[in-house]
Amino acid sequence: MAEDLPILIDGTQGGGGGQLLRTALALSCVTGRSFGISRVRAARIERGLRPRHVEAARAAARLCDAELSGDTVGGQRLSFAPRRPVTPGDWTFDLGTAGSAPLLLQTLCWPLSLAGGPSTLVISGATHQDHAPGFHDLALVWAPAMARLGFRFELGLQAAGFQPEGGGVLTARIEPARPMPPFDLRHRGMLREVEVLAMVGGLPWADAVAEATHAQKALTALGVASEAERLALPVRGSRGRHTLVVASFERIKSGHGATRAGERAGEGAAAEAVASFHDHIERGGAVDAHLADQLLLPAALLAAGLVEPAPGVVPATRYTASARTPHVDGTAAVIRRFLDVEVNIVGRPGEEAEIRVQPPGSGVELLPLRGS
Repeated sequence: MAEDLPILIDGTQGGGGGQLLRTALALSCVTGRSFGISRVRAARIERGLRPRHVEAARAAARLCDAELSGDTVGGQRLSFAPRRPVTPGDWTFDLGTAGSAPLLLQTLCWPLSLAGGPSTLVISGATHQDHAPGFHDLALVWAPAMARLGFRFELGLQAAGFQPEGGGVLTARIEPARPMPPFDLRHRGMLREVEVLAMVGGLPWADAVAEATHAQKALTALGVASEAERLALPVRGSRGRHTLVVASFERIKSGHGATRAGERAGEGAAAEAVASFHDHIERGGAVDAHLADQLLLPAALLAAGLVEPAPGVVPATRYTASARTPHVDGTAAVIRRFLDVEVNIVGRPGEEAEIRVQPPGSGVELLPLRGS
């Protein structure tokens, strides 16, 4: 049967980043289907698997006792074959200096949410780093959005960790997924509040004060009032700063963070975070580009019927995004290989997009966006 054959994934699609592997690992754990991925990061300067990808594959393999091959740094081929269903429990993973604890959480949380009981995760590694969501972005923006789809995560931070040393520890209690009303978010509503979180770990308190001041001045120049909170994060051997701008709209929140790591972490995190916020509010999408990608996988699990919907409810998810990114397209491509769901994306690359994830043949069509 076709379902007995491994799913083959081209590692260059969707920008060829690690999100292809992480999405495939999560879906393989959920469905029990084997997969192979080739040409991993073939278009990148550092080709092949990086330490963070190897550790993610090994962690996922522990959940389902998967047969794993190709899990070597620099390798461009990896195969993953689950041997048993994921069961709930208490799980601890130590990434060392190999990568992002939040990204590993976003890989493992989905199979554990569908495992039939509550679980706890303790993940050691970097909790704040470039090109990955920080812990506070997860806690303040990502987790509340996932709860609206029926996936509940209670997050905690024991210690912050910056690259390259890592040393951070985050915890998560993962509840079994439950049915919720359909998620339909095509308009974010008015901007109600903007908060700046200026965080330092192992650096002078004055650095947090300076970052908060820079961010508030930049927001004021945009005509946006804001409140600021300065935080000294507990660290274990690493140093860095992280600035997060949280925008609360009437119907959703967006998070815009930037990290500077190292003993002499330079300025600029505030400017980068505010620039990301400005780019989002200048566009018309309800959710920011990162959350647009993060919503796809849980929406697909609902559309596939892996969470029993309420009687008479079609588990369709619909939202607009400030930008259609390669990550969105890559994640959608992997989802279509594993699950019998419809993922429709309307909008040109880099521009506002409307996204719908629904069961096959549910009969609700997307209308083209204005100007597309």
